[in-house]
Amino acid sequence: KARTRQSVISGSAMNFALLGLLWLYLIVHVTHVSGQTKNSLDLPQCINNVDCGELLACIDLKCQDPCPGPCNGNATCEIYNHVPYCACKPGFSGNPFAGCQRVPETQRGYLLPGSRPAGTKVYRVERFFKVNYFSALLYCTTHGGRLASIESKDENKLIKDVINKTGIRNAEFWTSGTILPMGQWVWMSSREPVLPDYSDWWPGEPNNAGDEHCLELWERDSRGYKWNDKRCTEQLYPICEYFE
Repeated sequence: KARTRQSVISGSAMNFALLGLLWLYLIVHVTHVSGQTKNSLDLPQCINNVDCGELLACIDLKCQDPCPGPCNGNATCEIYNHVPYCACKPGFSGNPFAGCQRVPETQRGYLLPGSRPAGTKVYRVERFFKVNYFSALLYCTTHGGRLASIESKDENKLIKDVINKTGIRNAEFWTSGTILPMGQWVWMSSREPVLPDYSDWWPGEPNNAGDEHCLELWERDSRGYKWNDKRCTEQLYPICEYFE
């Protein structure tokens, strides 16, 4: 009987030991799984912008909207390829990062293509964002001006001076120049032809190297800005013209 009782006690002790080991295993396993879950939640969503959608940017290792913050008063924010671009709202002008100011009523309104407004032509470089040719036409029109035309040697010099004052080098800027189906280059804003007396093409241009139907100002190798034909879908800085 003593041996039987001892066997029962030993069996019970073994069962308790096995039960304890089972509980220990469960605790360790659950802790390990919980740790994995927590660690997976802490993993970064992104390392750089390419890990996010085109309208998001990688900020603090998370894919977030980059627009809140950079654009100041009376400015809108648009995202292109993860990068926020600020622009003044219609009826406002200035630096969209510092705050846009309302354009005086005398300078507002639409300049109709082909019209000959009174006043002196002035150029303004929109250097805080890039758009394609068609968006550049629309932007300048809705902001009380029109996309730049160059109809004399003096205007050609003036527009280059305005670009140089921005300090931007080796860049590209839209004008309103475009080529018609019959092969004639014209200024869309004034509806006037691009005359040989006022042209300033780079040597060998325009060459229409792959549907290049729009006219840009382009600086090559820091040698100054000259005219070049460009694909109209490319993203460049627009230059608007106003009359004061």
